[in-house]
Order: sequence, then structure tokens, then C-alpha cells
Amino acid sequence: MIQKNSILLTLIISGFLGLAFSYSDIYFFHLVFSSWIVLSLYQFKQNSYKINIKLFSNLYIKAFLAIFSWYLLSLLWTPDLYLGLKYIFYLICGMGLVLSIIHYSKNIKYLNKIFKVLSIFVSIELCISLIESFTKFRMPISSYSQLASFFGKDPINASEIAVSFIYGSFIPPTGFRWNTNDLAICMALSLPFFLNSKKTFLKIFGITSIITIIVMAASRAAFLGVLLIFIFYFMFIKKRIGALLFIWAIMIVSFFGIQELQESENPRINEVANSTKAISMYLKGDIDIGGSIEWRRELVQNGLLALKRTYGFGIGAGGTVANQLMIGPVAGQFTSMHNFWIELLVEGGIVVALIMSLWLIAVTYNLFLISKQSTNEDLVYYGKSLFLSYIGFFPAAIAASSTIYFLPMWIMFGFSTSVILLSKA
Repeated sequence: MIQKNSILLTLIISGFLGLAFSYSDIYFFHLVFSSWIVLSLYQFKQNSYKINIKLFSNLYIKAFLAIFSWYLLSLLWTPDLYLGLKYIFYLICGMGLVLSIIHYSKNIKYLNKIFKVLSIFVSIELCISLIESFTKFRMPISSYSQLASFFGKDPINASEIAVSFIYGSFIPPTGFRWNTNDLAICMALSLPFFLNSKKTFLKIFGITSIITIIVMAASRAAFLGVLLIFIFYFMFIKKRIGALLFIWAIMIVSFFGIQELQESENPRINEVANSTKAISMYLKGDIDIGGSIEWRRELVQNGLLALKRTYGFGIGAGGTVANQLMIGPVAGQFTSMHNFWIELLVEGGIVVALIMSLWLIAVTYNLFLISKQSTNEDLVYYGKSLFLSYIGFFPAAIAASSTIYFLPMWIMFGFSTSVILLSKA
């Protein structure tokens, strides 16, 4: 039991670290996951090939099994079997992570242990990302690190993609992630846990740092997620609509004040005013770095046209990439959908989109109820934080090329399901 618990906890940690500990396409997570499967098969044999179906009897797990079954069936019509099998592998890893968290979290003590360990690694990533935001330091496995080639990766030429932002150029931070948008999503999911912290220093440091990292990562969708988190925090968690209106009033007054200061003769005031304007234009999409809005729109249009041809059944697992490859990469390089919700609809069809939508609504609603009704202080904290994490995730998920293999998302799914199950125990 001790051995299996240790492997499960290591599996969860390795899932969070993801690509940060990997060589080429092989993650440390894959090795741990393989060990867990071998151990589970051994115990299955020791138990005379009897399966404990109690874990799979839960409605939340049944929803995942239904989605997985549909994707498995879709291999019969997916346009590219190899990409379809690759997608199935992603689902197996993600759902395995969900099941490992639920299996490990037998009681609140074990759930707290997962949270404490993950908190340490989130804090480490946060500090690393801050250093990357303001220095030339990069993690060895980063798309902007020249050391990435030693780990079987092809680094990006930083001088070719340096983003012109406000009054200079910078290379976005990546943290434990290869992609800057993945980092931004991870930070957005982590924000509510700092926001609901009772420790003032931790709260201020976490909020300030995460907002800084998301802005430096230049992720509009993640930034929108953060705004929604704050809105829902004041409206539904703190129930301080007056404070929210006051903040909005200050922002509006500040905006119009800055508009006037842009013509100031004082060079320092003028610089600050115009810098703020540049940030505002970027977030609104008036400054479109790399033409992302245009090519993302084209990817979505191509996907929806393919879905229409299937009469809503979906083009199958891995089908969005295969479909775009047949048409030709958008902007000469993009084949992934870059919109997780459209990806689910296009590949899984109406069936998967409906099941996943109902699952997300049910989980988010139950987490909110736990935050208000639970008598356990830890569950209340997890309920509040995860409720806000899901609110922020809805828009933030659009930022990544695909979150189907974004393992922190699956950790959130597993952790939140465990919180709901423990609240009903």
C-alpha cells in the first residue's frame, strides 16, 4: 500500500511538471505512469483478476468513460488513424491522472497532502517564471533556451520571435511549460488559491506575481480569465458588489485620465500614459502579435466546416490536426485548433460537447455549493478556489494550441472530483 501510494503521489507531481522533466517526447510522467500500470496489473493478478468497480460507479467518472468510449469508436472514421491513436494516448494519460488523484484521496488528509505538495511546485514555477520575465534566464527545457537541443527539442530562435511590447522587446516566460500560453493558463488556474488564502503576504505576493507573469506571457485569453476570476470572487465569494463597482469606477476614471495625460509635456508622464495605452490596445486585440487573431479564426472556420460535413457526429479523435494538414497549415505552420472548446465539438461532435458541457457545469456548480455549505474548512477553501479556477479556465483554455495534453487541467479535474466526493462522504 505504501509503495502504491508513493507511486501515485509521484505520478501527480510528475504530471504537474510535465515537459519540464523530459527528453524529446518522453516525460518523466510517462515512466511513472507505466510503473503505476504495471503495479496495478500485478495487484489485479494478486486479487484473482477481480476488479473493484466502485471507483467507476461515480457519475463523474462515468462521463469520462463515455467520452473515452466515443473517441475510441471514432477511430473507425477518423481521417488519420495515427493521429487518432495519439489522441487516445493523451486521453489515457489524462484520465489515468484523474483516477490516480481520486484513488489516492481516500480522505481529507490525503487530499491535503496532494495540495501541499502541489503548492510547493506551483510556488517554484511562479518564482522561476518571475525570474524569466525580467532576466535572460530560461529553464533548460524551454522553447527559448539554446540548451533545449540537449533534451531532444528544437529551440526557437529568440531573436526572430522577440515580441515588441510597449517600449522594448522581450522573450515571454515559459516556467515548467514549453509554451507561454500553457504557463499563463497554469497561472490563471493557480490564482484563486492565492486569492482565497488567509495569509496576507502570500495573498498579495501570489496575486501580483501571477498577474505580472500572465501579462508578460502576452496571453489575452488567460488575462480575460483572470478578470472573470476577480469579478466572480467579489460577486459570489465575498459578495461585495459595491467593492467591485468601486474598482470598476476607479479603472474607468483612470482610463479617461490616462487619455488626457497622453498629451502631457512631461516626458515621464507621457511615457507611462502611452505605455498603458499600448497594453490596452493589446488586450483589446488592436495590436495583434503574430496575427494570432486572424489565423485562429481561420483554424476555427476550417474545423466547423469539417464538422458540418459529418452532420454533428464529429470528425474523430485527432481529426482537427489531420483535417488542417489536408487543407494546409494556417499561416504556414499551425495545424492544432488553438481553441479547446471548438476542438471538442469538431472532433467529438455534439455527443462529446454535450457530455463535457454538462460535466463542467455540474462540477462548477457543486464546487460553489461546497464553498457555501460544507462544514469542513479545507473543503470550503478548495471549493471556493476550484470554483474560481473553472471560471477562469473557460476563456483561458482558448489560449493554448490544445489542452487535451495539458496535464495541470487533468489534475484540476481529478482534484475537484475528489473534493466533491469527499464532501458527500
